[in-house]
Amino acid sequence: MRKVFVAWACALALFLGTIQVFAGNGEELVRTTCTRCHDLGRVRAAFAIKDRAAWSATVARMLAKPAAPAVSHEEYGAIIDWLADQK
Repeated sequence: MRKVFVAWACALALFLGTIQVFAGNGEELVRTTCTRCHDLGRVRAAFAIKDRAAWSATVARMLAKPAAPAVSHEEYGAIIDWLADQK
């Protein structure tokens, strides 16, 4: 019984770690998501202006548009984290 539990726990940890690897690359997500509608110059111009809350509101507003790409909750978090870390 314990071996089964350990095997399931390892599989779950591997799965969650894989999600974080793919969702964790905020810069790549910004490049592929945000550039569908505008260039990165527009994004970079706001680096020194916006804080985490402002980026969260901006990204939420952009993703609510009809033509916006779909992103997972993890990808959304990675995008916000990366944008908020830029200065």
